[in-house]
Amino acid sequence: MESAKLAIFLLFFVAFLIVTRRIFSQGNPANYPQIPPQAPPGPWSDHEENQPAAIGAELPFPILVPPVERLPNGRYNRPNILNYYFSNLDLKRGPENPRSFCDQFFVEFEAPETGAQWTSEYIVATPFGLQDLIDQTGQNLAFDGTVIVVPRWNLAQILQTIVDDMMERYPHLGTLESKTEDAKTSI
Repeated sequence: MESAKLAIFLLFFVAFLIVTRRIFSQGNPANYPQIPPQAPPGPWSDHEENQPAAIGAELPFPILVPPVERLPNGRYNRPNILNYYFSNLDLKRGPENPRSFCDQFFVEFEAPETGAQWTSEYIVATPFGLQDLIDQTGQNLAFDGTVIVVPRWNLAQILQTIVDDMMERYPHLGTLESKTEDAKTSI
């Protein structure tokens, strides 16, 4: 009885294999579109240019930062860095001309004390990039916020400048804001 069951199973299995081979060996059915072969990425291909811009959360952090530590006053030495990205530039490719660019740079932070998140905006430019912008607009430039002027594209140096500035200001941010609020209410 067991050998009969095994023989029936093998018969159905072989029939299944034969049917599926015939179905799939007929090529692409008419209702499935044929996908043309694509050229491998190379110097003649714009494959990389069509990819979405990389963001910092997708990449290893390019600089060494000190660990987040609680200070004796209960504050922390720095916020967590969640993400960073440029408005137009790709973090991997950078600008076409490393000595001439100007773009908005955003860094997403998180306060370790509360979990509150915010995004800081910076203008990062080279002197030639600022000159190109003036030449294009024909007007003077006025920026709100922090402007970082670098000699050339170097993502690690840009991030180091921002982290150094944040580490210097962060432990005092809460006390400065509360003093400002106290001054506003007492006037």
